[in-house]
Amino acid sequence: MKALYIAYYTALRNIRDYRNLSTMLALPIVTIFILGSALSGSFKIENIDPVKAVLVDESSGELSAGLESFLLSPDIKEIMEIDRADDFNEGMNRVKQGKAVSLIHVEKGSAGEIKVYKSNSNPFKDSVVQNVLDSFVQSANAEYAYAKLGSKASDAHFSQSIKEEAVNTDGKLPSALDYYAVSMLIMTMMYGTTYGCAAMSEERFYKTEIRLKSAPVASYEIYAGKVAGTILTLMLDGAVIILFTKYAYNVNWGSRIPVILFACLSLSVLAAGLGIAGFMLIGDANKTQALLSIMVPIFTFLGGGYIPVQYMSPEMEKLSFLSPNHIGQRIILNSIFEGNAVQTRNYLLILWAASLLMFALSAFKGRRDLD
Repeated sequence: MKALYIAYYTALRNIRDYRNLSTMLALPIVTIFILGSALSGSFKIENIDPVKAVLVDESSGELSAGLESFLLSPDIKEIMEIDRADDFNEGMNRVKQGKAVSLIHVEKGSAGEIKVYKSNSNPFKDSVVQNVLDSFVQSANAEYAYAKLGSKASDAHFSQSIKEEAVNTDGKLPSALDYYAVSMLIMTMMYGTTYGCAAMSEERFYKTEIRLKSAPVASYEIYAGKVAGTILTLMLDGAVIILFTKYAYNVNWGSRIPVILFACLSLSVLAAGLGIAGFMLIGDANKTQALLSIMVPIFTFLGGGYIPVQYMSPEMEKLSFLSPNHIGQRIILNSIFEGNAVQTRNYLLILWAASLLMFALSAFKGRRDLD
């Protein structure tokens, strides 16, 4: 019960800090509008560039000629760009360097076997290559069946395997406002690290630490109350941003609001733990706040908060997984647009594991200080 009182007054103190509160809310709301309006064209799919693949063909005969004819046909060129390589190792190096998404390999004497090696960097592009090869195999099997039946005029042609259909992405992909609403919401959660730092340092600032410890309140109750108050403040900030952007900007938050709120809770816990751990380890509120003020924008940038990760270099894409913003963004976007549920679960587990690590570090440091 005492921890609940501490949590209540910690949140109330944060909310009554109107200058800080207005910054926490006004900054993301204005940024969402500016970035969402300025970059709206970047999130509209006008066309899809051909997918790049490497072909290593070590065979000869009808299979090789048929495969080459199929891959170089006008219909296939519109969706897939083929680059030849002399041997398997050279082709794999191009895939690893990001110059192609897949390797199509026909070994010498393979008896009609075609192998596809995927980079897994872009599941959509990988699926394009796989579907094109499946189309070729189905057509080739049909031609072979006709030949076995003794038919001279085959009705199975490779070109019949390619169908053109218009793709409507409305409601299936985030608009610029949708994307930056999610990014700025997460950035706000991460700026909660300053709340966590302030919650642990304020007693030293106001010289009430000794009096508070002498009161009939256990240390863990003080700690738990301040953490809960920080999380409550961040959840209220997040709720305001979600409601405002939903009705003022018409942002699509999907139908899985409980999952989004749980993601916000997970990020709030991590932010509070990071702020508290930073203060406990550094021991100086001003230095900790300065460090956190640098870290949060870096996390936001690496997580695709300003530029979507898919537009970054392969090296930057790898670094993005070090950012909790990127993990939180994937969770929320997966929830809104019905993405990979397994990935969502795994990312949530990562956030909670990181939070436990931060609180464990804080507790360990606190015990050392008491000793």
